[in-house]
Amino acid sequence: MRLRSTGLGKMEMIADIARLESIGNGYFLVEMHSTQPVHWKIRVALSGADFRHLLGIVLRKPWCIITMLGRLCQGKNDRNPPEF
Repeated sequence: MRLRSTGLGKMEMIADIARLESIGNGYFLVEMHSTQPVHWKIRVALSGADFRHLLGIVLRKPWCIITMLGRLCQGKNDRNPPEF
């Protein structure tokens, strides 16, 4: 996964999703470990409202579903993404 933050300027971070688990009170923890250029643990607590919002975005754009399903069938992609 590639991440950018406005606080980091144009710097791009590389990270892997390390775990996803229910942490109670209706939240899921998503933990990512960045590997380049810094080694950080990034933790996000997602609520049911967050999942509904994400699902709503995906359902409004059917091409997203088709594209994501296609990516599941592909091998490793070492190419850099376009500017984001």
